[in-house]
Amino acid sequence: MKSHATLPRLLLSLLLATTLAHAQGIPSTEWNEQERLFVANARALYAQQGLAYSDEQAAAAVQQMRARQQAQGAPVLQGIPEEQWAPHEREYVQMLRAQYPQTQRTLSQEEAQVAVQGMRNQAARMMGSMSALKSMPQLAAMAPALAPAPAPAIQAAQQQTEAQLAATLASWPPRPATFVLTERKDGFELNGQPVIDPEGQIVNVASDPASGAITYAVKGPQNLRLKAMSAADPSRTLLIATGTQSASGWTLVTATGQTLSGKDISLQSDGFLVGRGSAAFHYKTGHGVKNIAIPEGWFITPWQRGDLGSTGYMLLEKEEATGASSSPVGQLLNSLQSIAATVGATRKEDYALFDIATRKLIPLNISANYKNVNVHSQCHKRNSFVNECAKVHSFESLYRPDGSKNTGHYYWRVQWVNTPAGFLALTLEDGSGKLYLTDLRTGRKVVVLERGLGISDWSILHREDGTVGVKGRLGFEWQEVADVAALLQAPAEVASQETAKPAAPEAQ
Repeated sequence: MKSHATLPRLLLSLLLATTLAHAQGIPSTEWNEQERLFVANARALYAQQGLAYSDEQAAAAVQQMRARQQAQGAPVLQGIPEEQWAPHEREYVQMLRAQYPQTQRTLSQEEAQVAVQGMRNQAARMMGSMSALKSMPQLAAMAPALAPAPAPAIQAAQQQTEAQLAATLASWPPRPATFVLTERKDGFELNGQPVIDPEGQIVNVASDPASGAITYAVKGPQNLRLKAMSAADPSRTLLIATGTQSASGWTLVTATGQTLSGKDISLQSDGFLVGRGSAAFHYKTGHGVKNIAIPEGWFITPWQRGDLGSTGYMLLEKEEATGASSSPVGQLLNSLQSIAATVGATRKEDYALFDIATRKLIPLNISANYKNVNVHSQCHKRNSFVNECAKVHSFESLYRPDGSKNTGHYYWRVQWVNTPAGFLALTLEDGSGKLYLTDLRTGRKVVVLERGLGISDWSILHREDGTVGVKGRLGFEWQEVADVAALLQAPAEVASQETAKPAAPEAQ
């Protein structure tokens, strides 16, 4: 049984053989609209395979199509309504619309519906052609010769422009009334419904609850594909960039053909961010790239649990915060400083929120020493309580080997959002004893939750009216604050003493 990857090549072989058998054909001046769409589809299919579709081939194909319709009484294509289109069919129509201006024409909605119907029929005929090829060894043997070389891992859609991408996003429905996005280790849920992608595993997602904008990343066998998605209609997606990783970092090519390179990438609700030393590059879908200079002594963190596009803030980490390149004495002092910060004896401000407009830094009392997890190997049992291990492998991770959150990682300690009350940041600082709320515009900072023995977990709650709440696990129970922005309206002494109400227990 042949793989699906070979189907387009075999279809091309079949079309070519059929065309050679019909040398005459019907000239383009006599084609009807359905036949023009058929030819446009065929040209697009040939172009995807790196082949040219000549006028003689088109004329012969139209003649064959008419003969088949007359012999079989095939009905004229009526088209598939847009609400029934699959994601790959939407991308196909977008490709056609991008190509039509080159022919001084625009693709109407009716033509697009007919094109989708034609695409489905071609797929059905293609599957039927596989059986015919089994009895035609000489035709099947032509397929390898006709098939072009495999496409490169990165393909730039040069025919698209930022204006076209912006127009596509503008045509999507507005934010739904309910917008609740929940991250999972293997993807995300939108309003309680899991979101999956047929091209691969969703490995990261970024969103703006205020606008409903979503960007997610799909991990394929050879590359990473970044897509924008409509929150109101998850079937509508738009490929915005394709990336590959090497030893030196990431290389991304946008749908408009622009290339960006850097050490780390971070998704944003309106695009993505590429970090490279003291510089960052923010690609905004439909607008292009903006260069951002990072303050000296800092670098952009690979994981951003906040949205640069909607707030204007990004998270930075201090260089050599973990003392990686220091002497053994320096590493010991760094560890002692982290322990002192954990018990509140001192501060270790290894992270800061950075306002790209004013270039202001907001330091956070969070240590970088706990972002790694350790995996032990070559272990043997010393006694009933102790195992001795010969090797330990330490690496940065959001999750522990057992699948639970690595709560010491900065990603789970800093989150900033765009709300009706302004740009707000929630940060778990002072070890893990206090959960703070900061108004990023005024700088006012209040305590939301506090526990001397530490807050083991917390999460933001997005309400349907746009307000933001928070819940945290204090010991064996969850406590909840319904509207954190209300704490900023109270006097400082009242806000700091605001008590949280118990929340319903939740399995973690």
